[in-house]
Amino acid sequence: MAHALIPAIRNHAEVAAKPLGLVVSSVAIHAHSQPLAVVVAICRVDEGDVSIADCQRLSRSLEVLLDKAGLFTTAFVLEVSSPGLGEDLVSDRDFQSFRGFPVELHRQHQGDHDVIRGTLMGRDEQVVLLNRKGRIIRVSRADVFQVRLTTGESS
Repeated sequence: MAHALIPAIRNHAEVAAKPLGLVVSSVAIHAHSQPLAVVVAICRVDEGDVSIADCQRLSRSLEVLLDKAGLFTTAFVLEVSSPGLGEDLVSDRDFQSFRGFPVELHRQHQGDHDVIRGTLMGRDEQVVLLNRKGRIIRVSRADVFQVRLTTGESS
């Protein structure tokens, strides 16, 4: 069950993040920690890497807002970080960074959904390229609706 304070914390985090060019990707509360930990994950609006300075700026702003709101009756620790690597490849940068990694490509083709597993070779404006057991597979980007990192190629 989600902690009751998460929506309020998220609202304050979004208010603090917007002028900094940041977006809140998740908010969690680790109630088992002593003191309680509020964990906020952020991304940059420009899709660049989240820096330590970004985290520090948001942490300072958000801490002030949370203290003023009086949401907590006990001490808490605020942790601001990037969400880390997701499994889904979305940006051109993702496709470049993970070239040579095993992926699962999900496509909608002629009304059917299928999954192609292989090694990512890259993508351009027209196609996503996979190496499947030494054979290069070209999949139209128009048909692709998801590309995910996997642990290895399977038949």
